[in-house]
Amino acid sequence: MGIEITVRPKHLLAPPIRLDPAFDDPQGVIDLIKKGSPYKTLSAVHKDVGETSGGWFRNFWALGGKVVFEGAEPYFYNQRFIDAAKKSFKAEVIRPVAMMTNLNLSAEGLPAHQDLPFFRGAQNREVPSWMLAPMGYSGLFHDWAVPVASAITWFYDGEGGEFEYWPDGLSAPSKTERPPYSNCSVLADNEYMFHRVGSVGPAAEYHRYDNLGYDATLTLTEDNRWRVEDEGKPFAVLAFEKVRLSVLWKGYCFKDEAEAEAYDDHSHDLNSDLIIEIFCEDLAARGIAVSKPKDFWTDAAWKEVITRAYPAPTAE
Repeated sequence: MGIEITVRPKHLLAPPIRLDPAFDDPQGVIDLIKKGSPYKTLSAVHKDVGETSGGWFRNFWALGGKVVFEGAEPYFYNQRFIDAAKKSFKAEVIRPVAMMTNLNLSAEGLPAHQDLPFFRGAQNREVPSWMLAPMGYSGLFHDWAVPVASAITWFYDGEGGEFEYWPDGLSAPSKTERPPYSNCSVLADNEYMFHRVGSVGPAAEYHRYDNLGYDATLTLTEDNRWRVEDEGKPFAVLAFEKVRLSVLWKGYCFKDEAEAEAYDDHSHDLNSDLIIEIFCEDLAARGIAVSKPKDFWTDAAWKEVITRAYPAPTAE
């Protein structure tokens, strides 16, 4: 029998904590970002075939609690993040789970959103990545949600690129971090706290990279400039400082060892059949017609109904 878990009260956000400095060795972080070149688009990294990149590139340093990029170990186990997560989430056990770099070219600002949530038995290895956001916005799967601390650290002195967040909900005033950024971070409850990246770069270039293809690349040249290629052809060359660099760290936050054991036990996990059942029951109660998917991963009609029925909330 599994150990009983404590379900986190809904809408109880862990308070954000600002860290400055974020890393003891910021130059080491920059060097590791450089080492990650060439970069794939966000779409390619997450295998969202056919989608454009919007000028967003990514590389993972750690996944599933394991370092997957050589040299990232000291940054993944950053004690500053672990201590801040313990304080913010009132948690005794912090398990670093993922770390990634984000490189943003000029683009118009994103809407407020929450990060893809982590659920017991339903993460992006067990369910398609597109399904995680609707699962979170629906509120139907809260009992399986795993509390996750997210620390975003920035290195960018260019135009725009602010980080706006709503620690008290969308109906309350937001807070904003603005460049110049140099090794500063905000650790927050991003799976539940709405936040957004502001417009990056000059307004005249906001839509320059909108249609970059799935297979576009971002490569650091020998003279320390960023070369953008699309369909194997040169598209743009940018000064190093013109690209917004950030590093995102995530860690599971368990109240105590017993709660961590409950996660490891797997007796309270979701599975595809249960997810389908929960969605279908809610949709039927709302009068929305839907058939159970023929294929959990690829059924286009199922995806359309789910993404339309459970969109991101918007500010009033």
